[in-house]
Amino acid sequence: MSGSTTPRMSDRSVGLGRSQMRSFLPPGPRGGGGPMGFGMPVEKPKNFSGTLSRLARYLAPSRPAIILVFAAAVAAALLSVFIPRLLGKATTIVAEGILGNPRAVDFVAVRGILGRLLLIYAAVAGLNYLQLYVMAAVAQKTVRDLRREIRAKLDRLPLKYFDSRTHGEILSRATNDVDTLSGTLQQSLTQIVTAVISIAGAFTMMLVISPALTLVALGTLPFSILITMQVAKRSRRHFKDQQNTLGELNGKVEEAFSGHIVVKAFGREQETVQDFNETNRRLYESSIKAQFISGLIMPLMHLVNNLGYTLVCVIGGIFAARRTMEIGDIQAFIQYLRQFTQPIVQTANLANIIQSAMAAAERVFELLDEKEEAPDEIGERLPPPRGAVRFENVAFSYKPGTPLIEDMNFDVKPGQLVAIVGPTGAGKTTLVNLMLRFYEIQGGRISFDGRDIRSMAKAELRSLFGMVLQDTWLFNGTIRDN
Repeated sequence: MSGSTTPRMSDRSVGLGRSQMRSFLPPGPRGGGGPMGFGMPVEKPKNFSGTLSRLARYLAPSRPAIILVFAAAVAAALLSVFIPRLLGKATTIVAEGILGNPRAVDFVAVRGILGRLLLIYAAVAGLNYLQLYVMAAVAQKTVRDLRREIRAKLDRLPLKYFDSRTHGEILSRATNDVDTLSGTLQQSLTQIVTAVISIAGAFTMMLVISPALTLVALGTLPFSILITMQVAKRSRRHFKDQQNTLGELNGKVEEAFSGHIVVKAFGREQETVQDFNETNRRLYESSIKAQFISGLIMPLMHLVNNLGYTLVCVIGGIFAARRTMEIGDIQAFIQYLRQFTQPIVQTANLANIIQSAMAAAERVFELLDEKEEAPDEIGERLPPPRGAVRFENVAFSYKPGTPLIEDMNFDVKPGQLVAIVGPTGAGKTTLVNLMLRFYEIQGGRISFDGRDIRSMAKAELRSLFGMVLQDTWLFNGTIRDN
């Protein structure tokens, strides 16, 4: 080589075929964390409105189906609101007849109410099936299009994208994040609509039946919210430790399996096992604490809700004894109270799910927005290769502002055998990456048989070279790639 400078090692060595022990750090468990996911730290998107707007463009072709789904969800929720009222009327008819004269029970009226109830139940079931069926088709069509875009995008991304990220991170975006988005689109969106309508409808009917009992029922609501906030606050720290430790454990497992030859060669089996056992123990402890604390939420909330039901029953019984309230209204009020409290808890959990889904969609869109390889220029067909390679004042860096190669010059004549020797990180593999245009140079010129390689199609250029990766080893007379 003449007039060459030794390439300096950058902050992160990147090489084709270089054996690297990378940690696979998954995004952690999703939707876990005790009953209904309470206390689970939720990853939030950086730009919620922008991500939601972009996702809406993917859903735009299915707008008529989505409108149909929302209409079915609203209709089912509104019909469900009338069920407790009708049951209360039937109860009142039977109770008044039994208390007065058992033979005076108006069974005709009861049968009429039960018939209407059957029709409502059948209509609600049909509407629920319709919205789930249609929304499942919309969700699967959307994620199918996303997967196609991701697959095509990965084919167009440059090598530096894959060198700068772990395989686990890329797979997580293409699989876990898309699956999270699919589940949210398929179920959570319609559940939000149903929950909001149920809360509004149940609260309205509670006020219609008895404003006094409504105030009593609302008196227990702050206690439920306070319990949820306090328990979630204490469990969130343990869930964060659980996620971090789980990622660390998965990384150690991936490193141990992918680098088992290195572990064996240096006799580090015992240390590797001990390290795994220690991390596994910490994961066990953090998981136990997180699940135990978050598991307290539902029993405590049931306790508070049952106290509210008890107060409603006692005070409602007093009203019924004074003939200011019917027995059936008490029954209906208790059912409405349940319809009111359960969607509140469900809505809080759905808000976390939506946040996680938007964060997943944001990661998918970040992948789709990555800068792609420049398209090949169609040039004339190359003559038979002679094998002349020339570097002229080549400059290159993996990171802007951190030079790796500066003013490199060398000339390899046809038929010459040249060995490039140097320590790890000196830039040996980088030279191969540049010659095959896995990375583009920032300055100078690389020519093959006198022709600038940037004017050659990548596929044709790479077909002129033969490469044997350093991970390739000989076993029983057969060359295998590790």
